Amino acid sequence: MKLVTFSHNEIVKIGALKDELISDFSDSSLPKSMINFIELGQNGIDQANDLIEKGENRISISDVNLLAPISRPNKILAVGLNYKEHKDEVAETAAKTIGKAQEKYPNIFNKQNSSVIGPYDSIHRPRASEFLDYEGELGFVIGKKCRHVPYDKASRVIYGYTVVNDVTIRDWQMRGPPMTMTMGKSWDTHCPFGPYIVTSDEVGDPHDLKLETHVNGELRQSASTSDLIFDCFKLVEYLSTAFTLEPGDLIPTGTPAGSAVMTRNWLKAGDEIKIEIEKLGLIHNKVIEEPEDTPTY
Repeated sequence: MKLVTFSHNEIVKIGALKDELISDFSDSSLPKSMINFIELGQNGIDQANDLIEKGENRISISDVNLLAPISRPNKILAVGLNYKEHKDEVAETAAKTIGKAQEKYPNIFNKQNSSVIGPYDSIHRPRASEFLDYEGELGFVIGKKCRHVPYDKASRVIYGYTVVNDVTIRDWQMRGPPMTMTMGKSWDTHCPFGPYIVTSDEVGDPHDLKLETHVNGELRQSASTSDLIFDCFKLVEYLSTAFTLEPGDLIPTGTPAGSAVMTRNWLKAGDEIKIEIEKLGLIHNKVIEEPEDTPTY
């Protein structure tokens, strides 16, 4: 099932996409927010399937504005340097600042949830830096409140998968102590994701998906999620050792080689980034200058 959050006639709703038609949940007994729907687990999916089969309250995808599937995840727990080639290119270009990547454990950092935007919204090139970079990533969404999840049971707590652009301000990323990257990762508009959450049953093996990033039509990143150093289940095991994971938490799993950190071909206003992952769809974001009407004090 492909779950979406969307705006229709200026009202935000959730639903399920099938054959270019969205089954609108708003007139049913289902929750009105995506996190509340996820909390229902399989029961929610079963009710949604019944609604889809009835063929009622359907809207063409061309008549809506797709939003981020979850507007404000409680946590965004991102992973750095989780593809070997990307780890190597970062080590080559920024070793003095970042230091060696950890070999035994995942490198985890926070993205603030205020950075979230929709799959087709504009990314701001900030006034404070020109070092704006893209990172195409597989993301997964937690479906159950959980703690101390062993590797062999981790798939049970992953609700679904999505496409994420872990937009990064490289000079701010490297201002803090080694591997403390939140300040470079959490700027407003710097976490586009979507276009939907594809439930785990529809994805199957998340570790055999093709990922591609294009900038202005040029292929910049091409990899398979089979190349992840720490796979999705290992990340669940590791993260849940330290703290409780909750429905709707978003975990971007890291980016492959090919970001601008190597070429220094930083994003500028007018650039267009398309990130596509097999079975999960495509997000498409244009870069604009940070609007002048952004509040300042």
